[in-house]
Amino acid sequence: MSFSEIRSWISRYANMMFFVGGFLFDAFALQRIDSVLDLVIQSVYLFVIAMIVVYQEKEKRGHWHPGHWFGKLWHHNVEALHFIYGSLLSAYVIFYFKSSTFSRSAFFLLLVVVLMFVNEMPQLRRYGSRMRLGLYALCIVSFLNYLLPVLIGRMGDWVFAAAVVLSAGICWYLVKRLAAFQHDPARSRWNLGWAPALVLSVVVVFYANKWIPPVPLSMKYAGIYHMVGKRADQYELSYTKWPWYQFWRRDDRPFLARPGDSVICFVRVFGPRRFRNQIYLHWSEQAPDGKRWITSDRIPLGLYGGRGEGFRGYATKSNYQPGRWRVDIETEDGRPLGEVVFEIRSDGETAERLWSTRYM
Repeated sequence: MSFSEIRSWISRYANMMFFVGGFLFDAFALQRIDSVLDLVIQSVYLFVIAMIVVYQEKEKRGHWHPGHWFGKLWHHNVEALHFIYGSLLSAYVIFYFKSSTFSRSAFFLLLVVVLMFVNEMPQLRRYGSRMRLGLYALCIVSFLNYLLPVLIGRMGDWVFAAAVVLSAGICWYLVKRLAAFQHDPARSRWNLGWAPALVLSVVVVFYANKWIPPVPLSMKYAGIYHMVGKRADQYELSYTKWPWYQFWRRDDRPFLARPGDSVICFVRVFGPRRFRNQIYLHWSEQAPDGKRWITSDRIPLGLYGGRGEGFRGYATKSNYQPGRWRVDIETEDGRPLGEVVFEIRSDGETAERLWSTRYM
C-alpha cells in the first residue's frame, strides 16, 4: 500500500479513529465516579461540545468565520467533536456497566452503542445538528444522572427527575440558539428539538423499567460464607476448606449445611464520598419447576460511601432449606447492583470441619 493510499484511508476513517481514540483515552484515564478532576473534565467536555455545535451552525449559515490563528484549530473541529464524544461515552459505558448486572444494563448500553454508530453513519449525516443534539441529550442526562447523586449524597426518583428536567432545559437552550440562525426559528426549534426530546423520553422509559443501572453505586464483591467476624479494620470471612484441586473456590458455594448453620451473604458496594443510602439483600429460592424465584426475605443494609474498596456489610439467614438460592443486591427501588446464585446442600458428615479464611 502506497503512502498516498494510506493517507487516503486515514482521511476516510479519521472521525472513527478520533472517536475510538477518545474512547480508549478515557477508558484508561478514568479513576472513580466521584473523582473531582474527572467530573470537571466531563463538564468541560459537555460545554465544549455545545460550543462546537453552535459555531458549526453559525459558520454553516455564514454568521461567523474563524480568524487566521483560530482557524488552524477550527479546521479540526469535527475530529475534536468525535474525540470528546468518544471520551464521554467511554466514561458512561464503564461507569454504568460497573453499576449493575449486564442483563439489566444491556438495554441502556445498547442505546449508547446504537447512538454512537448512528452518529458515524454517512447516510444520517445529512440530519446534521439533529443527530448531534440527540447524542448530546444522551450525554448530558447520563452525566447528570450520577453527578447529582454525587453532589447531593442521595439517589432516588426525585434525583433522576431533576437530572431529566435539567437535561431538557440545557438541550432546549441549545436548540433555541441553533434555531435562531435559521430563516424560520419557530419551525426550526421543532425540527431540531424532536431528537433530544425522543432520547430523553426513551431514557425515562428505561428508568421506569429499571433498565438504567443505579449509578453512582457499583458492586465490588459478593460471596457466601459460614461465619463473619471482625479483626481491627478487616472482616474475617470463614468458609469450608475445599480440596486443593478446587483452588478457585473462595467462599461457600455450594453451601454445605449442618444443623444450626446460618447462611451469610457478604458484600462490598462502592458509593461516593458523603453518600448515604440503603441497599437490600433480596433472598429468593428457586421454585420446584425451575422457572420462578420465590422471595424469602429482603433485608435492608445501610450504606455509607467513600471507601475506595467499597462499603462492607452482610446479612444472615437462618431459616432455609436445601435447594438453589439467589441473593440480589439491589437499591431501595429494586434496581439490581449484582447477584449471587448458589446451592444449599445438606451435609451428612459428622467429622469436625476445617475452615479457610479470607480478609476484606
